[in-house]
Amino acid sequence: MRRLLNIPWCKINWTITLFIVINTIVGIVGTIALYHYSGLMWQTLVLTFILMVLSGLSITCGYHRLFSHLTYKAKFPVKLLFALFGASNFEGSILEWCTDHRNHHRYTDTDKDPYNAKRGFWYSHIGWLFVLDQSKRDFSNVEDLQADPVVRIQHRFYVILAFIMSYGLPMAVAALWGDVWGGLIVAGALRIVIAQQGTFCINSVCHIWGKQTFSDRDTARDNWFTALYTVGEGFHNFHHKFPIDYRNGVRFFHFDPSKWFIRSLEYIGLASDLRRVSKQRIIQCRLEMDEKRITRRADKKSSSLLSTLAPQIQHARETVLETLNKQASLEKAYAELKQCRQDFIDKTPEYRKRIQDVRMRLKVTRLELKGSLVMWAKTLARSRRAVAQD
Repeated sequence: MRRLLNIPWCKINWTITLFIVINTIVGIVGTIALYHYSGLMWQTLVLTFILMVLSGLSITCGYHRLFSHLTYKAKFPVKLLFALFGASNFEGSILEWCTDHRNHHRYTDTDKDPYNAKRGFWYSHIGWLFVLDQSKRDFSNVEDLQADPVVRIQHRFYVILAFIMSYGLPMAVAALWGDVWGGLIVAGALRIVIAQQGTFCINSVCHIWGKQTFSDRDTARDNWFTALYTVGEGFHNFHHKFPIDYRNGVRFFHFDPSKWFIRSLEYIGLASDLRRVSKQRIIQCRLEMDEKRITRRADKKSSSLLSTLAPQIQHARETVLETLNKQASLEKAYAELKQCRQDFIDKTPEYRKRIQDVRMRLKVTRLELKGSLVMWAKTLARSRRAVAQD
């Protein structure tokens, strides 16, 4: 591994490296040994799954979307849950995790990016941890988080909390059915291995394989497979383009349990101020990337083909954008009417007529938008066929 990553011995962080190596061996080899000699108890497997879900959501909904990007606000019990179970993954304290991640977004694909994907798959996946110099961390980019007592206390007692939540808690719970070793090895060490590899895959896999749906300004990509593994974090191109959005999987069919969990917290009053990028902005960026991809392919074939396809693509895109702008204006008018409802107390029939009119126009515009998007998809399909046949 040292030769693969081209890391000199003197630069290796032995504390982190030995922990990752030893915990991985204990988790994998120990689980195989337990299965071979005594079998795995179903209660311990259920406990492992529950802890995996809680710790996974604590990283995605807590460390990532709440603390790193401030995409929503959460009440104290939620923050406490995220701080405790987030520590159980041994991925660092909230402050440590967030300062690295904010630097990753600010300096993506540069030498200042802690897990720079341009240094290779293994470096961005795990190698950066082997050479991490924790003494050089600059916490100036997380001063806002240091004002939070939950974050400060978790950072101060992180090592103790991590060992208690990672090994102590599963051992104590598994002892109730007489499986302390299963709690330590399966619900403890193996769960940490699985959780860490999920996070590592976002830093590596999602910067190498996948589709650049919304932007090509950096290496971030949408990868649906990693979304399944990381409770929704795989839509990484969307996230890099719109980091302030509490969602990663923006489409209704995207597998993003983290956004569903955050919405559930909002529903029961434990979360608020969920930040969303407008639908108009999202569609506009997707259209721009679609157009950029097809025009690049056409230009590589011939300039005459590009000159033929470009006006058709541009017309289809402008049709969608015009409909989006129309819809945005109507939605704004509808919101204003709802806000000034009190002004129409003495003119109820007039108010109803106006709001019904806006609703009807908005409904028609939404249908027009669907139609223009279908036309856009057909235009792209025709353009791809033309490029392939040229």
